[in-house]
Amino acid sequence: MRKVWSTAQVHPRDRLAWWIDQFSTTCQVDCEPRRGAQFFGECSLTDVAGVLQIGTGATSAQVLNRSARHIARGDDRLFLTLTPAGRSLVSQDGREAVLKNGDFALSDRTRPYTFTSDGDFSHTVLMIPRDLLVSRVGSAERFTAVGIDGGNGFGGLLSPMLVRLAAQFATIPADVQPRVAANVLDLIATALLSGSGETHVSAKMTHVRTKFWIEMHLAESLSGERIAAACGVSVRHLNRLFAREGTSLMQYVWERRLARCRRDLTDSTMLHRSISEIALSAGFKDQAHFSRTYRARYGRSPRDDRRSS
Repeated sequence: MRKVWSTAQVHPRDRLAWWIDQFSTTCQVDCEPRRGAQFFGECSLTDVAGVLQIGTGATSAQVLNRSARHIARGDDRLFLTLTPAGRSLVSQDGREAVLKNGDFALSDRTRPYTFTSDGDFSHTVLMIPRDLLVSRVGSAERFTAVGIDGGNGFGGLLSPMLVRLAAQFATIPADVQPRVAANVLDLIATALLSGSGETHVSAKMTHVRTKFWIEMHLAESLSGERIAAACGVSVRHLNRLFAREGTSLMQYVWERRLARCRRDLTDSTMLHRSISEIALSAGFKDQAHFSRTYRARYGRSPRDDRRSS
């Protein structure tokens, strides 16, 4: 589903008032355009798999202010704002991030923030349910108004994909879209975690980062020592963190391997991949061991689950 707002359909003398009314009502922000009769604005809103919303558009210079009046109306989502062209400034929680050339930053709708542009600019905004991102990164407050470089590093890889996301989702089969949306959230969380520049990392954040590192390296030979070294902590510390969830570090690794295999075995879009290929890509080196472990965990053989898909 896609909605579009544009000043192109409005008489020039009415465009400014129309935009302020439409944009302020829809986005629940105070809108202060910086240009009078020459103001232009266009914005589209796309629903993604019933999980995310993506806003894209281009406007003249303006200031958007999320005030206490709007916050009182509700909406606890997190917004990831990306500026492909032009320049903008996001201010929240005592921090400021200048965004340009594909840079992006997070803002929290439950607290005041200001978004300022000093000229014509384009934008892409991912509107994310709070629980879906917080479960991946922990507390959101530490990431608000922290700019992620859209031209280098992990941000440089992710930024072009986010810019094209709304247009490309229309070409993705509906039954695959929720999985793609989940993967996009994983990538956003990874960018936030890797770009936050924190010198002190809490135990909760260490736990989250470790899980992401494991997820990205499941197909490889993993040991407690290798995981701990990559995450900059001790094996003992990681086992203490995972013990809080009633498991251990390596038990978690095997659970994730089994979960990934089951996900792919029951996915109709993965029928072109053999069972042994799926097991190998999740880190199982021995097919017999994989089959025994899978049956013990799910009460069904890998082949049974493949047939059910």
